[in-house]
Amino acid sequence: MIDRLASKRTVLVLLLGASCLVLVSGSREWVQGSVADTVLGASALRGRGSDVAPGAMAAALVGLASAVAAATSGRVVRFVAASSALIAAVLGAAVVVSVLSDPGGALAAMAAAGTGRSGTLVANGRAGGWVWVAFAAMVVMGAGALGALVGGRRWRGLSSRYDAPEPAPGHESEWDQLSRGEDPTAR
Repeated sequence: MIDRLASKRTVLVLLLGASCLVLVSGSREWVQGSVADTVLGASALRGRGSDVAPGAMAAALVGLASAVAAATSGRVVRFVAASSALIAAVLGAAVVVSVLSDPGGALAAMAAAGTGRSGTLVANGRAGGWVWVAFAAMVVMGAGALGALVGGRRWRGLSSRYDAPEPAPGHESEWDQLSRGEDPTAR
């Protein structure tokens, strides 16, 4: 069972799918509520994920990059990429939890930035469904990163068809001879 969850294909599906889901949720409404301010008046606010939690979007981009690096690299880089994805998933989940725990604060910070203030405003808000989708996707991204850490040692790299062909013994290109400082035309 662990071997299947730590397989290269499963890990890539988890990392890529979860990262893309977080990015898609970033364009959707995470929180809604109201703020009473002299500049804004009593107004209803709606905060998209990318507005109230840009750190979660950054974590998703790290997850995407880590998935590509883990799939196409050697053992050491694969370990670094999987570790980066795990750290990004934990930090991204922390950002999402901060929005879930205080949706009014997330709206207040967004409203203050919209008015050009450096502080925050007092706002009432509630979290919508997309913030929960983003949280679940961060958990899945973390599971994929753990799978890469556990099973990454057994993965094979890219096939040898991407390697440059080896020259036949005794037959070097003229370019290689020039690189060594030899003149191929001197013969």
